[in-house]
Amino acid sequence: MAKKRNRITAAMSQTIAESSPLIKKQKIVTSDTNDENNILEINLNKLEANPHQPRIDINMHSLNELISSIEQNGLMQPIVVTEEKNGGLHTIVAGHRRYEAFKIMGKDKIKAIVLKDISEKDLAILSLTENLMRENLHPIENAIAIKNILDNDIVESQNKLAEYVGLSKGYVSKLMNILKLPSSIINIIKKDNYKDINVLILINKLKDEKEMLEAYNVIKELSRSEAEKYLKNKYFSTKKTIPSLIDIKNSKSKISINVHLKELSEEQILQVREEIENLNQVITSLSSSWNK
Repeated sequence: MAKKRNRITAAMSQTIAESSPLIKKQKIVTSDTNDENNILEINLNKLEANPHQPRIDINMHSLNELISSIEQNGLMQPIVVTEEKNGGLHTIVAGHRRYEAFKIMGKDKIKAIVLKDISEKDLAILSLTENLMRENLHPIENAIAIKNILDNDIVESQNKLAEYVGLSKGYVSKLMNILKLPSSIINIIKKDNYKDINVLILINKLKDEKEMLEAYNVIKELSRSEAEKYLKNKYFSTKKTIPSLIDIKNSKSKISINVHLKELSEEQILQVREEIENLNQVITSLSSSWNK
């Protein structure tokens, strides 16, 4: 049975805004239109997308499902927006899919909670936090959002960002690591909706793009434990044969020494030469004694 997805209610959206260490308790703008619930109705043409929104692609199938739900049940939770800025626009903090659904439905207005005194940093953190609660958002989208926040110096460090959004530092580090995969592999992973971060990090350790793709095509149908076992056995086995750097062959009449100089550092080469010279002196000494 699939895990039930959490519903982002108006109260939950407000809790997100108030729980971040970055943000003071926000006052909700009230309106005579709906004082009881502290909700405004805002014209769609007065709304703009959040530049820090993690969601890159909106799946049309799920969007159509949302539209059907809204048509049958109405808007179950308002979106969350900033107060008006210069130009009279509100920036969407949470609820981009609901906003897109209302546009497709030809609606003029949508219910919204309006948060006051939201800084650029707050806007980035709020949007990321709200999206992290959604199970259907791909981790790569979250990773890109985190990278953008860090690249633009909106938050001072990766560890601080982890603290602000309530994630472990290790998890944020893993998210950033999967962005090191080649873009072609990332595109395939997103298309397949493959989300196991631990397995993707192992794939990222492979030597080249060809090997990564080869491995991914095998593991994408496996469970995490099966995928990890396959990758470790095929690509990360510690039982590797270490080639001999020096080959020594001997017969009754001669001793042959072959040294693989390309495999040695300069310091090792000097050491080998000294050993060979010492061995040569021993052989010369023995040869002299045999000839007496």
